[in-house]
Amino acid sequence: MVKHALLALVLATASFSLTHAETLVQADPLSVPAGTLIHCRITETLTTKLNLQGDAFTMNLAEPVSINGRVALPVGSTVAGHITRLERPGRIKGVGRMHLTVEQITLPNGSSFPLSATLLTAYGAENVKVVGNEGLVKGPSSHVPDLEEIGGGTAGGALLGLILGHPLVGATVGAAATTVDRMRRRGKDLTLPVGTQLNYELTRELAVTRNASRIRAANQVHVVAD
Repeated sequence: MVKHALLALVLATASFSLTHAETLVQADPLSVPAGTLIHCRITETLTTKLNLQGDAFTMNLAEPVSINGRVALPVGSTVAGHITRLERPGRIKGVGRMHLTVEQITLPNGSSFPLSATLLTAYGAENVKVVGNEGLVKGPSSHVPDLEEIGGGTAGGALLGLILGHPLVGATVGAAATTVDRMRRRGKDLTLPVGTQLNYELTRELAVTRNASRIRAANQVHVVAD
């Protein structure tokens, strides 16, 4: 009887300790404040040439985010979002544009939390910049290449006209032909290759609850009766 009574007391104490530990875990989330930067790398190429508005995309967290010495968002966390705006570059003028909205972050342990953040900067993509308060990504401008191409056509036409004795006519014809050919083609598409780093700023506080299941496993008490 004494042995059974002691066993019951130990189990009751362990049960209380585990319940208390779980309560502390659930009531003590790590709060990542608004304004915190999160550095991500995209896991797939995004381009105005192939993607469509509404397409989903994913990124991996490139650097951990710590709060008061504790890691709230570890490396390996996955950020999910979708393209809320996409514009292809026009002909003669215009650039490719994309607005990349993030919605959720999933930790390596499988816990997921809603995410609200704005894109600030992008690195690793050629001639790409982020503009505006909403984090719009703009691709390379085709204005300078267009002028260079038309200028080359004009010069070539002038040279041919000079040979034929009509340089002005040749220049005019060369410029017109080059302009018409250039108008048939779009400008350079915006492309964000795999591994491009996108840096977001949290616009709302993110409360991250620690994984209670690991703490339960670490605090389990095994009692073996004789």
